[in-house]
Amino acid sequence: MDSMSLLDTEHWRISYRRDARHPGSLIVASRSNARDLADLAPSALAALGQVLALGERLLRQEYQPHKVVFYKLGFSSGFSVHFHVVAVTRELLQEIVEHPDYPDEPDGNDVILFVSREYAERALTPAEQLEQMRQVERLRQRLTSLN
Repeated sequence: MDSMSLLDTEHWRISYRRDARHPGSLIVASRSNARDLADLAPSALAALGQVLALGERLLRQEYQPHKVVFYKLGFSSGFSVHFHVVAVTRELLQEIVEHPDYPDEPDGNDVILFVSREYAERALTPAEQLEQMRQVERLRQRLTSLN
């Protein structure tokens, strides 16, 4: 496991998103080189639901979010098939409402775009890296109570 990894299963890895500033931004990635769901082995597909559910339970216990959103994009080259799993707190929703470029009643698409644009997609500062490592350690500890 690398420094961002939280859990490895036979087919999947749950890790903290490397460029995430938003607490509770996970990646569930295939451990095979498959680019699409259709390329996965039946056993990997069968295990996917359990791994996604574990990611959701982890985020719910650690952050008590209003919602947990899942999304698969697949536009970036060089990555295996993966899902973003994000804790959506009421505070995050309020932050989106207050942002001039987003609607007063944000939906899942707004959350995905906001988290990506405002909380990711750029290098972390040393202080942000330290906080991210604290989040990773907290989530690893929380996982021990879920397994």
